[in-house]
Amino acid sequence: MTQRISRRKALSLLGGGTLAAAFPAVTLRAQGSGPLHLGIQTTIWGAVAIVAEAEKTFAKAGVNVVVDKFDSGANARDAMIGGHVDVVSIGATPFITGVAKSDLVAIGMVAYAGSTLALVGSKKSGIKTVPGLKGKKIASQLGSQTDYVFQNKIMPAFGLQKGDYQVINVKFRDHVSAMASGSVDAFAGVEPYPAVAEVEGLGNIITDYSKYDIVPVILGTNNSVLKKRQDDLIKFMHGWVAASNLCRKEPDKAAHIVGDFFRAKGYKMKDDIFKLALSHMDVTPTYKPELKEYLAGVANTMVGRGQLNQVPNLDHALNRDILKKTGLA
Repeated sequence: MTQRISRRKALSLLGGGTLAAAFPAVTLRAQGSGPLHLGIQTTIWGAVAIVAEAEKTFAKAGVNVVVDKFDSGANARDAMIGGHVDVVSIGATPFITGVAKSDLVAIGMVAYAGSTLALVGSKKSGIKTVPGLKGKKIASQLGSQTDYVFQNKIMPAFGLQKGDYQVINVKFRDHVSAMASGSVDAFAGVEPYPAVAEVEGLGNIITDYSKYDIVPVILGTNNSVLKKRQDDLIKFMHGWVAASNLCRKEPDKAAHIVGDFFRAKGYKMKDDIFKLALSHMDVTPTYKPELKEYLAGVANTMVGRGQLNQVPNLDHALNRDILKKTGLA
């Protein structure tokens, strides 16, 4: 009887009957069993997970992984904090927010992805340079690492401050359609959407982000999951590395897998576009020496802007247990 009352109260707090079906899975994960849920972004940053899912590399490593797909790393992070995702692929800014406000930690890396992000100007607007964005409407997904670098690094490098341009909050997947409709003059986006704009003749890449930022994409989890499901996370990492290696060593195969994923969503793009986009991602799964300093810089900027009270403990946040036990560190 106590269990039924507890479950009913929990469902009420979580929003009622719509979550009833999901409740048993959440309970199993809290107890350290059931499948691991991996939250990814449906951009090129999700490529390794898309390949892993298609090639069943997690299953081959001995772990059951369900890949849940989100519009952004921030949404995936929030799902994990809510207990519905166990591992998340996430950019630096939402990662630091998660570290500061919950028990989020890193267990490895998805990629270093500066070249996968770009400012794209509409052909109709004739914008070809960053200074040409002054006074223009620019689509950007607020709260994302893509937006952070765009507004805090690239625009100031050209003397443009907030207020010199208008940011319209648009999800990555809708950037191309917003440009096509004329709602915006440009967008700050992530592959494959800049490539889509170019191929469809809608826009030109003004600059990619590689000159301004390493753009780390992080594999994160909650400390509670790390403690309770370490064996599963080690197997997960073996499966992840297998998919990363396939992306590096068999780019044609990886491009076809990722291409099929996006074509199923209505994007009519050839594999060559995805092969090019994947070539822009360094899918190294370990922490590079400059990563900690980079994250400290982002955190200090967020503190200065009042987004954080203090810089979180980055040595704690960059957990090395899973990498060590997988033989990667």
